[in-house]
Amino acid sequence: MVPIYDLNDVHVAARQLRIEYRGRKVMSDVTKLGYELEDVADCLSRLSEAEFSKSHLRQAAPGDDEYICRYPRPDSQDGETDQLYVKFCLIDNCLVVDLGSFHLTQF
Repeated sequence: MVPIYDLNDVHVAARQLRIEYRGRKVMSDVTKLGYELEDVADCLSRLSEAEFSKSHLRQAAPGDDEYICRYPRPDSQDGETDQLYVKFCLIDNCLVVDLGSFHLTQF
């Protein structure tokens, strides 16, 4: 399976902080991790094709791409990383990342 969205478009939107949280849960998850919008943007701008997991197709809305990635924990003094589950779609002609999930992986 291949991603729905071109990572270059994701990287461009993220670097310009064009990110929307799809709801309160995403906002809450990001806050619980101690991440700021700039951290989320940096994480999204570093995503690689190797971190792609799968796509989620939805009938009433654009599909989402899912990535599992490692990102340096913002408050870490010794380089600890978080393993993150990140799910998003691109909206407004690929100008905005609509973030559906951003939390620690739950395996």
